[in-house]
Amino acid sequence: MALIGTIRKNFWFVLILLGFALAAFILMDMTSAGNAGGVTSLTMGDVAGEKIDYRAFQQTESAYYGNSGADVFTKRKSIWDFYVQKTLLKKEASALGLNVSTDELMELQFGANQSPIIQQNWRNPQTGQVDQASLQQFKTAIEEGEEMNPQFRTYWAEQEKQIIKESLQSKLNTLVSKAIYAPNFMAEESHIMDNTKVDFNYVKIPFDNIDAAGVEVTDADISSYISEKKDRFEVNVETREMEYVVFNVEASEADAQAVTQKVEALKQELAVTANDSLLFTSNNGNYSHLYGKAENLPEIARAQITALNPGEVYGPFTENGYSMLVKMIDKKKVADSVTARHILKAAPQGDVAAVASARTFIDSIRREYKRGVSFDTLALRHSDDTSNKLQGGDLGSFTQETMVPEFATACFANGRPGGVYVVTTQFGVHLLEVQDQVFNDNQLKYRIASMGQPITPSQETQDEQYDKVTEIVAANRDINSLRTAIAALPDVQLEKSAPLRSNDFNMGTLGAVQSTRDIIQWAFDPSTEVGEVSPEIFRFTDPVQYYDNKYVLAALSSIIPKGLPTASSMRSKVEAAVMNRKKAAKFVQGFKFNSLQEAATSQGLQVQNAADVGSKTSTITGIGNEPKVLAAAFGTQVQATSQPIIGESGVYIVQPISRQEAGAATNLPLIKSSVNGATKSQVNFSLIKNMTKRADIKDDRATFF
Repeated sequence: MALIGTIRKNFWFVLILLGFALAAFILMDMTSAGNAGGVTSLTMGDVAGEKIDYRAFQQTESAYYGNSGADVFTKRKSIWDFYVQKTLLKKEASALGLNVSTDELMELQFGANQSPIIQQNWRNPQTGQVDQASLQQFKTAIEEGEEMNPQFRTYWAEQEKQIIKESLQSKLNTLVSKAIYAPNFMAEESHIMDNTKVDFNYVKIPFDNIDAAGVEVTDADISSYISEKKDRFEVNVETREMEYVVFNVEASEADAQAVTQKVEALKQELAVTANDSLLFTSNNGNYSHLYGKAENLPEIARAQITALNPGEVYGPFTENGYSMLVKMIDKKKVADSVTARHILKAAPQGDVAAVASARTFIDSIRREYKRGVSFDTLALRHSDDTSNKLQGGDLGSFTQETMVPEFATACFANGRPGGVYVVTTQFGVHLLEVQDQVFNDNQLKYRIASMGQPITPSQETQDEQYDKVTEIVAANRDINSLRTAIAALPDVQLEKSAPLRSNDFNMGTLGAVQSTRDIIQWAFDPSTEVGEVSPEIFRFTDPVQYYDNKYVLAALSSIIPKGLPTASSMRSKVEAAVMNRKKAAKFVQGFKFNSLQEAATSQGLQVQNAADVGSKTSTITGIGNEPKVLAAAFGTQVQATSQPIIGESGVYIVQPISRQEAGAATNLPLIKSSVNGATKSQVNFSLIKNMTKRADIKDDRATFF
């Protein structure tokens, strides 16, 4: 009680202590913002000063892309690109006075000139046309203020953002396209370049034929090469390279035997069951209605399966990682194609009364047909299949695979030409007339049922492999020791990744899965150092059977800073090209010849010819992409021999033998139109790409996923 009284008397002091504690808590939260332990801000990016909020990003992903078939990483990249482009277009459009009004937005959604976004999202897959009826219902609901499903309302809001972005981009593209103009001199130059041709002889001395003795590639050589090809090698973000090793998890002999025993037990159950079709389908099996050729049967057991009598079972046998059983259901000579016609009385599947009524109706139609009423007339009057009733129910010629099981069985297995049958399918009841059956050969066909159990590693096998990998990672904590350890193992090897960016989600052969993304996130963690081996063993899961199918160890081998890479980081990639250039330069200095033929003879080569080569030719037949060779062919006098040219794949010497000049342009307006069109066709892609390249963009996606 005394303590409580003291607190009451000094309550002001308690408030000060609480204030200090709260301030300390806030300060701790602020100073930990850069820590890798968690996300402390919901801003995942900044585009030209406008922030991209993680919650808005998630809403777009959930509402607009939630049902997309694309993988999650591809979807997120699409959303990021959308936010970046939307922001840039909005700023540019605002500066130019472009916008999308409310009336225009309604027109783009529901009017006669609908947005490509609407045309894509609301296209009926069966008709290929936009579902205008559904759109009009939504329009009415919007205009009358009707309550909508919250999820759908969110989806529609995201769709409107897409429509506005697409419309602004279209307007900006149109604005730029309308400003493109090709003057006469440009059209004339284009005509000359398109129509001036040269024929030339040449000698190619491949780099492999040139001696490299005494030639060394220094870091300065590599740096010079990188600087010369700056556009190719310069990067605008930091990248990182990794080395990694994959330990596959494979089923042991004991695992295979256990699965085989399980399949053997199913075989014994199959011998006594009254419903073998249910047993097959409930055990990853297939109980097919189709008759197939022997060549379509499993090759490893084809002879044994074709020898089975109906009702007999063969197996277990192993095929494609499965322990298999096959039962012969039937074998007979079956037509390859059938021509038939039908009359359908539609009835919902499962509606017993409706199916019975349809059966009674079809029986009455059959009696009319037997009394002499033509099939064409009956189909026209009574068939519910509107796709062919005007053709008398004609189905044309078809194969087994194109029809539902009951219909295919009636046509191919049980029917005969001229026969009329009543068949019940998921669509209703049919009066079927088999008109003709075509046999391409006289061979037996086989109807089989099959089932298989995957031969996968047991948990014990997975644990054993994981323990082995754990021992390796525990004993090798740096990349050099890991390299030594892996070199001593017979079945694995270190693989090297391409330069990775912080938001990449694919690496080598690992695939675009979360475990690959986890590896890349570890590589870009601020605490990860070059040469470090990840303490975590990355698990990869089989996408079908859901077991650990591989374990991966990863090490960070290099960090390539933004800008031009260093010579040491690029040596393995460009050393061969630099060596070719240096040894070619040395060879050229001492290479003397008086004619093209002499140059060829001295190297044991033949003089070759390139004919009708234009100045815009990107790939010369027999030579490939050699811009310097093309330039020499047009820049050397006819019958003169060029100096040696160090190209992309060897040293060349060229001798133009004829040149066909273009002559005057006869239809300059058409040429100008063509030049204009070629330039305008690039606007849609190039404009937004250039805007993105020039924009100030901060990308922190890797902090979130």
